[in-house]
Amino acid sequence: MTIPSYLRFIRYVQLTDSNGDQTFLEKKDTSYMATFYDTPGTASGIPKYYANWDANYWVVAPTPNSTNLITLAYTKQPDSITVSPTSITGTYTSNKYQDLLLYACLVEAYGYLKGPADMLQYYEGSFKRALQSYAIEQQGRRRRDEWEDGTIRTPLKSESPSKY
Repeated sequence: MTIPSYLRFIRYVQLTDSNGDQTFLEKKDTSYMATFYDTPGTASGIPKYYANWDANYWVVAPTPNSTNLITLAYTKQPDSITVSPTSITGTYTSNKYQDLLLYACLVEAYGYLKGPADMLQYYEGSFKRALQSYAIEQQGRRRRDEWEDGTIRTPLKSESPSKY
């Protein structure tokens, strides 16, 4: 199956079979798929797993035994603020995190503008939220084996119980 070009990450994949029964597919690594289902096309059934095959495709296992409806819920990659639809230039930040770039520019430019102080606080707050979103995605979704345990591991600040 083809991955949409504007996909940021998949939230869930749901399969509806010919009887109308709905099943959520479990995300696995491609190495698991190769071990679990090493000869595609020889056996069929209702798919239970999906995996990213490469940057353009993902696979399901086992091979579907009938026509099924697949619902793919995902977060869409926002349009770039520096790239026109016919151009492929730009930076990683400008192409993937436009909100972070926008609010950083607004905070920096606001020093040269005359305006109410509450707008500066608004821009700084928006920048901090965009930066936190960027940091969580970089630490959790793209850097740490999310496919193994299914949870994003972000360190949380917590006080020691012995403090009390």
